[in-house]
Amino acid sequence: MPIGAIWQTVLETPLINIMVALTALCFGSYGLAILVFTVISRALLFPLTLRMLHSMRALQEIQPQMQEIQKKYSDPRRRNEEVMKLYKEAGVNPLGCLGPQLIQFPIFIALYQVIRITLGDNPEGILNLSGRLYDVDFIQNAVPLSPTFLGVDLGASGNLPLAVLTGASMWLQQRISMGRTATTASANSQQQQMNQMMLWMMPAVFGWIVFSSPAGVGLYWFASTAIGIILQWIFVGPGDFTWASMIPAPLRNAWGITLPEPGTRRGSRAPRGEAKAAVKTSSKQTDAANGSGTEPGDSDEDNRGERANRRRGSRQGADGAGSSSRSGRRRRRHRG
Repeated sequence: MPIGAIWQTVLETPLINIMVALTALCFGSYGLAILVFTVISRALLFPLTLRMLHSMRALQEIQPQMQEIQKKYSDPRRRNEEVMKLYKEAGVNPLGCLGPQLIQFPIFIALYQVIRITLGDNPEGILNLSGRLYDVDFIQNAVPLSPTFLGVDLGASGNLPLAVLTGASMWLQQRISMGRTATTASANSQQQQMNQMMLWMMPAVFGWIVFSSPAGVGLYWFASTAIGIILQWIFVGPGDFTWASMIPAPLRNAWGITLPEPGTRRGSRAPRGEAKAAVKTSSKQTDAANGSGTEPGDSDEDNRGERANRRRGSRQGADGAGSSSRSGRRRRRHRG
């Protein structure tokens, strides 16, 4: 079969029928059907998304080591070797962060075609749509579809507010992922120049694509990006991102707003093993400060003996203090 026929049979035609069925279930609202489809697609991709988020979290955690490598090695080849070695030791796969995006891109392209077919407002478009629908009364009776959602024509292109929202949401997602460590450190680093370029280029490119596409495609991509930001905030945390970092530096200085040091993570929990170790260390330090610490390897019997000796010493000291006090009173009465 030709590639076009495979594309239509495997992805495009099923997606047309899914969107028509969802529109019927969503009370005839095509925009609401797009939002429901976005949630369903993100739910199906959640296992892969979770793996991506774990990789992103691991990348954030090794940022200090990567910065040390950047400073220590000036030879690009040696630097890349050390970075690859660090990735291997930390169990990080940088390409794993691209999985959901690579899978969503064909859906994005197919949805572009689906919206143009399903929202055709001429007789030829409606006839073409009828020929692509499955022989199911529930789906056949759902056409024609209404293209309007919240006052927006989902089949028309050139929606500037939606393009701006999509670009801004993609910028925010990348900004949280990279952190200020990757975007504000040494400007001489090729990696950091690339990070800066990607931080602004990708949102601009997708903003232009959304502006040139039907508004329904932009609605899907904006909703998908917003869901991605929420999942990233929950499972990875904001890293060193703060909302104050979005305020221009002159205004921050004028208002007296300070930012945390780059690389400082917020909103993340320490692993359970590290937390338990920290609790044990704190307990040992407290015992040592109180004079009740024990050396590793001391037996329970030795510890009980030491505690008994301390109690006896305390009682003897109290008895001695009492005897001295009574002797002093007798001497004073004798002199009197």
